[in-house]
Amino acid sequence: MLRVIGERLSDMLTESVHVSRIGGDEFVLFLVDAPEGEAARLAHDVTIRMREPIQTPCVRASVGASIGMARYPISASNAGELLRNADSAMYHAKRAGGSHVCSFGKEDAQRLSHRRRLRTDLERASAASQFELYYQPQLDLHTGRVYGAEALLRWNHPQLGVLTPADFLDVLFESPAYEATGDWLIRLAFRQAAKWQAANRMPFKVAVNLSATTIQNCDLAALVSEAADAAGVCASALDIEVTETVVMSDFAAASRVLSAVRKLGVTVSLDDFGTGYSSLAYLTRLPVDRIKIDKSFVRELNAKETCRQARAMIEAMVALARALGMRTVAEGIETEKQFVLVKEIGCDAVQGYFIGKPGSAARIEPYAETRFRPAEASSLQGAGNGSR
Repeated sequence: MLRVIGERLSDMLTESVHVSRIGGDEFVLFLVDAPEGEAARLAHDVTIRMREPIQTPCVRASVGASIGMARYPISASNAGELLRNADSAMYHAKRAGGSHVCSFGKEDAQRLSHRRRLRTDLERASAASQFELYYQPQLDLHTGRVYGAEALLRWNHPQLGVLTPADFLDVLFESPAYEATGDWLIRLAFRQAAKWQAANRMPFKVAVNLSATTIQNCDLAALVSEAADAAGVCASALDIEVTETVVMSDFAAASRVLSAVRKLGVTVSLDDFGTGYSSLAYLTRLPVDRIKIDKSFVRELNAKETCRQARAMIEAMVALARALGMRTVAEGIETEKQFVLVKEIGCDAVQGYFIGKPGSAARIEPYAETRFRPAEASSLQGAGNGSR
């Protein structure tokens, strides 16, 4: 098949068009001194030519072509950068569903430059103590008390200011610094839980979000046990939050690791429930104590057009959790209406701006000992939307 594809691309050669196979199923076409629009025209011709069925004595198949384009000097300053940027655009075309053509433009160049800067800065961020944990309180609807807080990573970048995970987490996951950051996150969460418990003389949980890398690539149970002992608290002070995507990336490994930490007393929460792709069959086998109902469902409770459907979905999730012996936490509670409705539906706990914005440990401390009253909630709301 590759030979046939190569022959078809060779048919397009001219004095200004050069083609080469650079590895696997990837080919590169160079256009020299091409007029404006010529690359787009050639890319269109390639996609049409590739769609033609391939028939050999052994194979009959149809293929598609995902094409990325980069133009010198608009989107690159040298040949190596030109090839890298075309490759980046090609993968963007693949993510769009295949058989697409994507160009690497100025905005792409800016985003790539920003990612490279973050990747470089991440290498010294941990050593320079630029990472910090903010905490968002979680309220038990049965007792009216804040029983814990979710730890949310923040990066105090010296030039860019305070960055949230949405700004850098995907870059961090690709960085060698992530393993050390995950270790630091768990240890700091235990130390902070110990401080809150010492001050209030009552259990107080801290929840941390863990990636597939941390779940699968380290001895998590040993790390948790050692970190809890070092902080002087029980492992039960920790709640590990994982998304459906993290679990389903390697279900067997995730189940094994999470089962091991649960034996230590750690609770496990399935984050952003309802937005992933785990089936009910998998859910019954997961070592999970809580499901966190995604804020996208809670948000729909505010709109008259979607409130009925959203309520039905949340009711179904609560009923499912109860049937499986799990608790429910509604995320993204931003209004009194949402608070009242999820409590009425039967959720066990809530989290969101209506209860409290993410903040430093010093700001969150009072929540641990203050009994929540709905009338007080309005004073706790922050400007803007979102729960993290």
